[in-house]
Amino acid sequence: MIHIITFPDCILAKEDDRVVGRLEFEIEGHTMSIMHTYAYESGRGIGSLLMAKAVEFAEQNNYIVRPVCSFARKYLDKEPSVRTTYS
Repeated sequence: MIHIITFPDCILAKEDDRVVGRLEFEIEGHTMSIMHTYAYESGRGIGSLLMAKAVEFAEQNNYIVRPVCSFARKYLDKEPSVRTTYS
């Protein structure tokens, strides 16, 4: 089972004490910039799990999401309800 853990600057996906994915973000004011998304095992939906947790974290903290990495942009294009900025 994959567990998602949120830290002040990243979100980790762990399975059996192994890190299987990482999402790095920066907070500035009311904007959460998603800088990088890494899934160390492809085809398992790890990137989407990380992004779902990032969106949840942003909504709980009233942040606007700024997708810097291409995966985050593609994910958010499919989620029009999420407040985003592409500046």
